[in-house]
Amino acid sequence: MRINYNATAMMAVNRLNVNDENLSVSTGKLSSGYKINRAKDNPSGYAMSRKMRAQLEGLMQARDNSDTGVNIMKAVDGALSEVHDMLQRINELAIKGSTGTWSNGDRELMDEEVQKLKEEIQRISETFEFNGQKLLDGSFQLKGYTDNINIKVASYGENVQVGVYEFDLSIFDDNTLFDVDGNLIEEAFNTPDAAANPTVSVRADPDDPTKAAAPGTVFPDEFDKTVEVNNKSGAVITATGPDGNNIKLHVSDVNGTIVTLEDQTGFKMELDIREGVVGTGANPVNINVTGLGAMTIQVGANEGQELDVEIPNIGIKELGIDIANTKTKEDSLMTIERVGAAIDKLSSIRSKLGAYQNRLESIVTSNEVNHENMTGAYSNILDTDMSEEYTKYATYQVLSQASTSVLAQANERPSQVLQLLQ
Repeated sequence: MRINYNATAMMAVNRLNVNDENLSVSTGKLSSGYKINRAKDNPSGYAMSRKMRAQLEGLMQARDNSDTGVNIMKAVDGALSEVHDMLQRINELAIKGSTGTWSNGDRELMDEEVQKLKEEIQRISETFEFNGQKLLDGSFQLKGYTDNINIKVASYGENVQVGVYEFDLSIFDDNTLFDVDGNLIEEAFNTPDAAANPTVSVRADPDDPTKAAAPGTVFPDEFDKTVEVNNKSGAVITATGPDGNNIKLHVSDVNGTIVTLEDQTGFKMELDIREGVVGTGANPVNINVTGLGAMTIQVGANEGQELDVEIPNIGIKELGIDIANTKTKEDSLMTIERVGAAIDKLSSIRSKLGAYQNRLESIVTSNEVNHENMTGAYSNILDTDMSEEYTKYATYQVLSQASTSVLAQANERPSQVLQLLQ
């Protein structure tokens, strides 16, 4: 028997410390509900759980982002619904003004309402906003730029490849007609497949006989002038794209100064001809299609999981009704055609935005399902199995009590040496 070093007591202390540590860890798991409370509990599991937590929180934020996108689409569609109603009213007034039972004085009264409706459409385009951001003024429309000061890119389709396009706009030659407001004379482009040298009769501006007058302007007969418009059969435009391939386009519509170029492959671009002669084969127009400008919504938890939503400009110029009026029977007939095209364009815009809304709603549902499944995996890694852990806790508790009892007995052994000295 030894009294200087009580090895038995040391052994009991070591086991008591181990059992106390296990009991402490088990108590922590039971009280927190997590089986990984510190990195040392399960280093790899801890790292995985932190990454999963970021994904889970990111998915919920992405769901909220998509939900906000849905609300934006609903708000925009509500505004466009009002614009649709106003276009229908303008169309109704134009049809009313096109009949011969009304005098021009009556049509002037109708036109007052037409102009007010146009002003309201333009006001909605310029001022409609969501959370302080204007939505219908072209702020979230795909952007493009040209190297000609007289041309700007009004819009282009999502399927147009990003890059620089070289356009031969030789159909807009030196004899292209513009009125005093800078608008193209529409008659020059209505029959691109007609004879090579058609003629168009216009009235000249009395201050500048070489320039056409505004539609509806009446001047003395001495200002009549016949202008020859050359090579209207050349209405097919060749565009050389960034891939080196040529795209054959044709002028499908001329609304004021907005010229629409499209082909059968779905390539579509609108150019805004501001003034004057714009370009010839010897001096082509280069158009830089950037693919930028749309509203980018983060719809996933990771980088690059985005949805670009394009919201077109719905101003009266972009809709092609900037010069629409019902002052005369001819003007009313012209307005019927323009408003019909505007209604078709607006319907196409609403259909596209509706598709965005459906897609965003699907993303919301998908993110919620993904979050649910990932939460299950996250729980498997991190959550404590309470019944299993309580069994361990009871075991550690018994072992700790046993170790304490054994330690007490081990500490009593040195005192038994005194019996040898009696």
